[in-house]
Amino acid sequence: MAELTWKGKYNSDKQHLTGEHSYLSSPAQLHTLETFSNQSHENSPQTIPSPTHAWYNRLIHGDKSEVLPALMPEFANSINLIYIDPPFMTGRDFTSGRQLAYSDKWDNDLDVYLQWLYETLVQLYGMLAQNGSLYIHLDWRATHYAKVILDEVFASSLNADGPGFKSEIIWHYQSGGRSHKCYARKHDTILLYTKSAQYCFHAERIGERRGTQKRNHMRKQVGPDGRVTWTIRSADRIYTYDEDAIMTPSDVWNDISHLHQKDPERNGYATQKPAALLERIILASSEEDDLVLDCFCGSGVTPAVAGQLGRRWIASDQSIMAIQMTQERLLAQKQFRPFILQKVNS
Repeated sequence: MAELTWKGKYNSDKQHLTGEHSYLSSPAQLHTLETFSNQSHENSPQTIPSPTHAWYNRLIHGDKSEVLPALMPEFANSINLIYIDPPFMTGRDFTSGRQLAYSDKWDNDLDVYLQWLYETLVQLYGMLAQNGSLYIHLDWRATHYAKVILDEVFASSLNADGPGFKSEIIWHYQSGGRSHKCYARKHDTILLYTKSAQYCFHAERIGERRGTQKRNHMRKQVGPDGRVTWTIRSADRIYTYDEDAIMTPSDVWNDISHLHQKDPERNGYATQKPAALLERIILASSEEDDLVLDCFCGSGVTPAVAGQLGRRWIASDQSIMAIQMTQERLLAQKQFRPFILQKVNS
């Protein structure tokens, strides 16, 4: 397998990092600050609830380099769906209002960024369930690096029926600038990887009805009852589809709009993604009560949508602004499953 290398990739013994390696001799502990429910908000200085008790979703303030190792003992090989929208190595600082949301500068050092990304993906792989899926949301700056790293971490091959790479999703949107020196950049890329060949995927939940409009080179037939069927010949076989048949979505998503500045969904967080994007991913790649993880939760879209769809969730971010916005977003929902607010204690 081809391998991407950079300065600092290996540890002092010239060995690869392993999936459950914590990167810390003594992993940080998670301290519960408060418990939230629909009935009341109550101070809760107790330790993390036992898995044998009722589940509490978790909103955690802390850097992923400490949060993930702290979660690993309990959640190794247990997360059903991971979605992350990490820094893209834009070389910019992102602010909400006048407050810094996060820095994406990396001292202009690609080696530093790749090492950070590699360690993140190795840890997430260790937490992913055997039937789990990982979606990573990037753009033109880092997608190609991430794909090679993911191929290594997931032991991906060109065999589509094996573990590893499944899809490269192009999220095309209309917003953004114009360029006179290159084609206008109007899309992000979302990579989908799975830990094994047995994974959750429900195209029927997110597909589009075939309908009565002409599609491709299919032949349209109208029955006596006025219903439309479509037929097409392929490899000497004729395939027939009803107008109500659900089509598997393509890997180009141009039906979900980028959030404009005055969109009522906006909560003020820089780089906020639309709820419709996460709804599609969560519906396709998880079941009710599955566990969803996002360690760059930002505006809070992943836990908010996951909760609305009946999934359990763990969300974290190193930015206190992100945690506050996420908390406010969750509490604004009419119904939400109880969650605890936690903080990393190094």
